[in-house]
Amino acid sequence: MRQAAIQNNFDWCRLICELNGCTVTETEDHWKATGDVPPLYPEMMVRSHQQQLDLTGVNSIKDCTASYDFSIAGLTHLFTAEWIVRPPILDRRALPPDWTVVTTSEEAARFFTFIETHDLPDTLFERTDVRLFFSDEQQAGFIAYSNGQTTGLSHLTSDYLDERLWDDIIRLSSAHFPGQPLVGYEYGDQLITALEAGFDDIGPLAVWIH
Repeated sequence: MRQAAIQNNFDWCRLICELNGCTVTETEDHWKATGDVPPLYPEMMVRSHQQQLDLTGVNSIKDCTASYDFSIAGLTHLFTAEWIVRPPILDRRALPPDWTVVTTSEEAARFFTFIETHDLPDTLFERTDVRLFFSDEQQAGFIAYSNGQTTGLSHLTSDYLDERLWDDIIRLSSAHFPGQPLVGYEYGDQLITALEAGFDDIGPLAVWIH
């Protein structure tokens, strides 16, 4: 299941980089973006270990198995996180009422007051494979992205973290992309609350930067 989570993240990062005008090349084992790569996105993603990698000009790497020491190439370890996964919820009768799924430019502007990033285009909500959610009541927002196999969760922002928030995220994502396992990665307090909400950790990843 970890490879499925990695593939979803490969596809999401590729999408955002290409929407920002980057050229992305992908092999079976790694992924590389060139051009004006958004600040919070990697220039290279590595899927498997024991590869001979050309790191020329690469300033940021997501090591999807946390199996490399890129310090020998002059990079600095930024953080380590855990891939997470859980089954979707099949019961769609009780969706949380205090959340908005973005369908208009006005709602998108509201969403971006919660998700403070300049990497995402304002029209992202128009895509059928992306859902932007926010809750005024909970002062929270997140993104769900489907690559047709799994639903990736990202950009979770909230003033607090508890099982209720994760339960809302699980129910909303399961309703909009039914039947797809939910995947992503977290660390720190968000990882702890995700595990309490029924996610399993399925292996580490590491991010390196110059």
